[in-house]
Amino acid sequence: MKGIEGISRESSGESSGESSRARNRAGNRIRIGQGLRVQIQKKLNKGKSISQIADECEESEEVIWKIIRENDWNA
Repeated sequence: MKGIEGISRESSGESSGESSRARNRAGNRIRIGQGLRVQIQKKLNKGKSISQIADECEESEEVIWKIIRENDWNA
């Protein structure tokens, strides 16, 4: 059985290098962002303030406002 240092890039699935990792990170950010947007929309529909939403989502108010503006939601 080989140790970690014995694994080649090809056998570990990293043959396409940095570009595939960058795409995976971007995909993860998109999924996380979509989840955050859903949370914000639900909280807005419940009548919560931007400050409450930011605290509950553990984001800054600026990030919450940016997402609201990007989606043309009323707050």
